[in-house]
Amino acid sequence: YNEYKSYLRMAEVKASNTTIIETGQCLCRAVEFRVEGVQWVNCYCHCRSCSRPIGMSPVHLIMVSPKTSFKITKGQEHVRTVEGQGRMRHQGCKRCGTPLCQWLNSEMETENFVDVYPTTFHLEQGERSCTLPVKYLPTKHVNYENRHYDWNDNLPKFAAFPPNGLVDNQGPNKTHKIYF
Repeated sequence: YNEYKSYLRMAEVKASNTTIIETGQCLCRAVEFRVEGVQWVNCYCHCRSCSRPIGMSPVHLIMVSPKTSFKITKGQEHVRTVEGQGRMRHQGCKRCGTPLCQWLNSEMETENFVDVYPTTFHLEQGERSCTLPVKYLPTKHVNYENRHYDWNDNLPKFAAFPPNGLVDNQGPNKTHKIYF
């Protein structure tokens, strides 16, 4: 956990000039949102706290600060918040089940962020459909030791959180851990 807190502090310093402003919606369009804040991290996360509620691994997350960066602009009555593993909270649409965001239930300044899912952004680009702009492509894998299978891409992979624990595509040879 201390490794995670250290990572968040480092991320805040490195990304302090990167702003994200996007709108998005759930699949059934009952819920719409706006996110506007400082982008801390853009990654694939393989941890169980992120993966199990979404039903897939890894989960592409963009960590944005502060938590209040994420606002429901339509359909608040269709939003459900559920408790996740540990202090994790997840928010999604009650009607269609689309995950909207997640955050740690904490008042600590180093944990003042919300994770958003770029797949829910309004990114339609004509015939390119929902191709992510370069600025939203993930830059690393975190919690790679919890992966379901090896990823043979060129992104850096961290057993837990950067800057320590950089591993190759086959990951570390040790027992899997759960973080959070």
